[in-house]
Formats: sequence, C-alpha cells, structure tokens
Amino acid sequence: MNRADSFPYTADWLQYLERQGKSPKTLAGYALDLRDFCRWYRAAEGTDPHPAAVLPRDVEDYKAFLQTVRRAAPRTVNRRLAALSRFFKWAFQSGLARRDPTAGVRLLRLPPRRPRALTPREERRLRRAVEAGGNARDRAVVEVLLGTGLRVGELLALRRGDVELRPRSGALIVRRGKGGGARRIPLTAGVRRALEAYLAEQGELPEDAPLWQGTRGALRDRGAVGRMLEKYARQAGLEEVTPHVLRHTFATRYLEANPGDLRGLAALLGHTNLNTVMVYTEPAEEDLRERMERMEVVGSRRPAEL
Repeated sequence: MNRADSFPYTADWLQYLERQGKSPKTLAGYALDLRDFCRWYRAAEGTDPHPAAVLPRDVEDYKAFLQTVRRAAPRTVNRRLAALSRFFKWAFQSGLARRDPTAGVRLLRLPPRRPRALTPREERRLRRAVEAGGNARDRAVVEVLLGTGLRVGELLALRRGDVELRPRSGALIVRRGKGGGARRIPLTAGVRRALEAYLAEQGELPEDAPLWQGTRGALRDRGAVGRMLEKYARQAGLEEVTPHVLRHTFATRYLEANPGDLRGLAALLGHTNLNTVMVYTEPAEEDLRERMERMEVVGSRRPAEL
C-alpha cells in the first residue's frame, strides 16, 4: 500500500480492531474506507495525510465531495464517515490527534428501508420445498411463522397449552412478547391444519410441555430454526429465508389484504407504537413505477381540450 494513500498508524488501528474480534471482512472494509479519504485528502491538499493535521472542515468537504462529485449513495457516504469516526476516536484517545475532526459531522438521513419479504411466488416455492422434503413439525413451524408473524423467540417459547384449536377457529397465545406484553393471535385454516397434523403425530403432550418436539427433544435453539429455513430455501432456490423475513412476509400480506389497518397489524405483531409498522406502508420503487405508468395511461385517455 502506498503510504500516501493511508494514515500513519492505520496498521496499528486495524490490529487494535482485530484484537477486539472484528472479522477480516470488516477490517478490509475499514481499510478501504480510510484509504479513500486519504487519497482525496492528498489530491485536495497536496500533502500526505496525518491524523493530527485533519480539520473538521476537511471532513465536511470530503462528505460534500462524496455527495456532489462522486454521487455516492447515502449509505456509502455514511459508511465512509463511520469508518473515519472510529479511526479518529481511536487516534484521539491514543494521543495521535489533537481532536476528533469527525465529532460534529452529521451522517446523512436515510430513507426507511423496507424490510425484505418473500414475493407470493417465492412463498409458494418455499411451501412446496417444505411439503416435499419436510416433516410435520417443519411444515407447522413454517406455516406458523408465515401465518402469524411470530418472532423466533416467541415461536420457541410456545407450550402445548398456548395452542387453541377448534373446528372452525383457533389461536396462539404469546405469554410474554417483546416488552413483556401478552397477546392472542387468531389462526387461519391453513395454519390450523398444519398444527393439527403435527400434534396428531405427537400424541398427548402435557399442557406445559414445549410445543416443538423432535427426535432429540424440544426445539429450543434459534440457530436450529434458521438452519432449517436455510435448508428449505436452498431446495427452493431462494437466496435468503430467515424467521425475520417470514415475519415481514406476514406483515406485507396482511396489509395487502387489509390496506391501512396498521392498528390491527401492530396488535398481531406485538408492537405498541404504530410508527414501528409504518415501514410496511413504504412503497417499493417498482410499485411507484407502476403507479406512475398507470397515471400516464389515465391522462392519455382524457379528451383533448377544445
């Protein structure tokens, strides 16, 4: 690495982060972000960069350069600034810089990122993979996650007595959700059928027994649920399927069927603040494109002015 393309002591900082347990991928990213600033600084100032010489104005100018000249994405700008901030906090605490020039520099405000959810087609592919290769328990787990939006911790905490199944209705009882709240979640016919098939295989489970049983005992490990979903995702040819993706899929489907019912969705997901579920109302770019095309079609149908 050219010394002019990096701060003195960069290697010491990276070694410090490595001792803290940062991954090689994270360290490589930080090194790249720091090198980008140093190259900009040398081009702008005509001198090699040094931690003690960098001013807050320099960081602001670099931020403006990324935005207006480089036209970097806001998340990229924030990542570069975050790397600089970590480096200068360390340099200041180590006595290598007289100040932290990043202290007053604000990150860019980012638009809310819509959580990833499966498309209807992806959802069908996942269900087919579970139906083809899974057992009754796996099918019931997937149907519950897709049909209730439970968090994985809430799923694993379920007891046999928390499941109510009747001929035409049913519910799951979450005894202690995030924040300590309890709630009842109605079950659709598809979820009830999957639970009935699974419980029929289990025979008589005590009311206080963990709901999810396997050949090695009760299912208690979050990682085991994640690995199970990864297996079926591979079989279905899907890139990423996690319990959280299935929670977002449930939320997306609910609002598609019940537009504007944020209170109902918040109650089902166990949120007390409606702002938390507002993210599901953010339209994707593809949705906006289709809406604008429809607007153009409607406009072209208007009679020409006389």
